Amino acid sequence: MKKLVIFLSILMLSFSSFGFAQVDGKIPDGASLLFDGFEKGNYWIWAGFDWDQYGSVKISTGADLSNEWASEGAYSLKMSMDVMDKDSTKSAIWFYDGTNDLSGAKYMTMDFYNPENYVYTITVVIQATNSWKWCSLQTYDLPRGKHTMVFDVSKYADYLHDVRRIAIYNNSKQVLMHESHIYVDNIRLIR
Repeated sequence: MKKLVIFLSILMLSFSSFGFAQVDGKIPDGASLLFDGFEKGNYWIWAGFDWDQYGSVKISTGADLSNEWASEGAYSLKMSMDVMDKDSTKSAIWFYDGTNDLSGAKYMTMDFYNPENYVYTITVVIQATNSWKWCSLQTYDLPRGKHTMVFDVSKYADYLHDVRRIAIYNNSKQVLMHESHIYVDNIRLIR
C-alpha cells in the first residue's frame, strides 16, 4: 500500500508540472501573437560582470542577432556564454526590458537551439510592476538540438498588465571548458 501511494504521488507530481509547462509538446490552442521574432532588431541585453550588485557574477557575454539559425524568418537571438569551469557560477541571464501589457496571455512559447553536446538548465522569468516582482515560469533542461518550450503565464495573471522584464536564465551545473552559445527565436504569446 505504501509503495502504491508513493508511486501515485510521483505520478501526480509529474503530470501537474507537465500541465504547467512542457518541452517539445503540443502548442496550446488559442490565438497566437508574436512577441519577438528578432526580425526588427535586437532589444535584449546580457547580464555580465556588473550584475553582481543583484547576485553572483554572470557568465553571459553577448546577446546578438544571428542568421546562423532561425526557427522562423532569417534571425534569432544568439546568447553567448563564457567558459564554465568548476569555479564558475555557471549562471547566465539575458533580458528584455520594456513595459508590456500581456493581459489575457495564458502561455508563452519559445524556440531554442542548442548546438552543444551539453545540457543547459533554462528558466524563463517575468518581472512585473514597480516592485519588479520576480515570477519564475518554469525550469527545463535544454539538451542538444532544436526544442520548443511552453510556459504557463496564467498563474501570474494579476501581474501581466505591467510586465517590466522578460529574462532567460541559465543555471547549469556541469563544466564546459569553452565559450558557448544557445539561440532563441519565435517568442509567442498564446491567448
